Amino acid sequence: MVLCCRMCRLFGCRSRARDAVSHELFHGANALRVQSREHPDGWGVGWYENGVPRVVRSLTPAHGDADFEKLSQFVSAQTVVAHVRKASVGRVADENTHPFQRAPWLFAHNGTIPDWERVRAPLEALIDPSLREELRGETDSERCFLLFLSRLRRHGEIERATVEAATAALAETVALVREIAEHGEHKASTTFLATDGRLLLACRRGRTLLLSSPAPDPRGECGYVAIASEDPGEPPLGGKRAWRLLPEESLVAVDERLRLTVTSLLSR
Repeated sequence: MVLCCRMCRLFGCRSRARDAVSHELFHGANALRVQSREHPDGWGVGWYENGVPRVVRSLTPAHGDADFEKLSQFVSAQTVVAHVRKASVGRVADENTHPFQRAPWLFAHNGTIPDWERVRAPLEALIDPSLREELRGETDSERCFLLFLSRLRRHGEIERATVEAATAALAETVALVREIAEHGEHKASTTFLATDGRLLLACRRGRTLLLSSPAPDPRGECGYVAIASEDPGEPPLGGKRAWRLLPEESLVAVDERLRLTVTSLLSR
């Protein structure tokens, strides 16, 4: 498998309580702030207030940006997504900075689509025309996001989607990108993270992905589920997060009741 050496870093969390995430973003030995020294092309943090997404982005490296530190200290929400970028496709610009947002959905990508000049047009052709009109930037990541929303629309409404519909749409997105982009040893790295504030979905392909979650309660519900592209480092004293590496081709789905399912993209 031939993969581009450039990549990004991502983190996402769903929690029953409003959960502080400053350790993963700022304080951990391998927190996103630390990782941004190798991924300096901007950062973004998204969270939800009363079900409405809020996103803050910056083109300054997170390790040198006071706003990133301020956000990581005060953001305490049930759903949080964060990303630090190392640009591969598209300029260092606000419209190319993750997480991307449409309606209630936030989306981040760790990876690169190979042979982008060849792949771009056929991938865009698969995006619903009404969503294609909303393209703002130049990245493969934004186009993968709009393809995901296009597939989700085929399964029902984008607003208040079911976890089954969203899981199917994410798997279909990976399969379509793979079909269009891959040839020979050139493989698409499509490690995605998506949420609408109620659901949290992620998949691993071509990049590492780690999961942290306590054992479910008798109803099958977890207190929290966190996802990261790299281990943020040892938890703080008394901290609760322990991370496990997910296998390649994993597909993670968390429903509105915080019931966690891990399956394989290959089984879809």
